[in-house]
Amino acid sequence: MDFSAIVARQIGADERRGFPVHFGSDAERHDQLVRDLVGLVGEIGEFANELKKVGLGLNNPKYTGPSLGEATPHLREELADAAIYLFRLSTILGGDLERDILSKMDVNDDRYRKLER
Repeated sequence: MDFSAIVARQIGADERRGFPVHFGSDAERHDQLVRDLVGLVGEIGEFANELKKVGLGLNNPKYTGPSLGEATPHLREELADAAIYLFRLSTILGGDLERDILSKMDVNDDRYRKLER
């Protein structure tokens, strides 16, 4: 499944579940953008918290946190949750996330070309 199909699948599922991406006013659209941004930050926070626990275990032998290997499935799940929020935010803004990422990669290629080895 290509990237655009993945985004479309998630957005379709969101809409069927009552999580809209199309709105009648800028105020409604803004309110949803804020809610989804809070969701995104929450998922990134969960990722950071799990990574913090791994670091505590690596740096403190008395702490019995998860190893990086043990935490990896959870970390990947949190990244997937964050991606879903990015899909929503982009769609609400009328974007095409795949196209926007590729465009930004081109900008970064030009910006950082002198750093290449």
